[in-house]
Amino acid sequence: MTTTHPSLNLQFTYAQLLSLALQLAKEDRYRLCRDLTREERSESLKALRDVFRTDELDEETIKAECEAVRQEMYEERLESR
Repeated sequence: MTTTHPSLNLQFTYAQLLSLALQLAKEDRYRLCRDLTREERSESLKALRDVFRTDELDEETIKAECEAVRQEMYEERLESR
């Protein structure tokens, strides 16, 4: 049985943890690396979403702004011909 978040709380130094990880089979080391990377990306993405989350913009406002920019770019192309 494997768990993603064990309830056991042990304190290891980085050197101890590295030593333990290096004792794993190659496939398990790769899996550990992928899981740690995935977790870091997930945390980073969540933090980024939290920073940019806003109630000021709704989908209709975004669509209207996109359409205004498209129209402006179209008009600039027409003028440059």
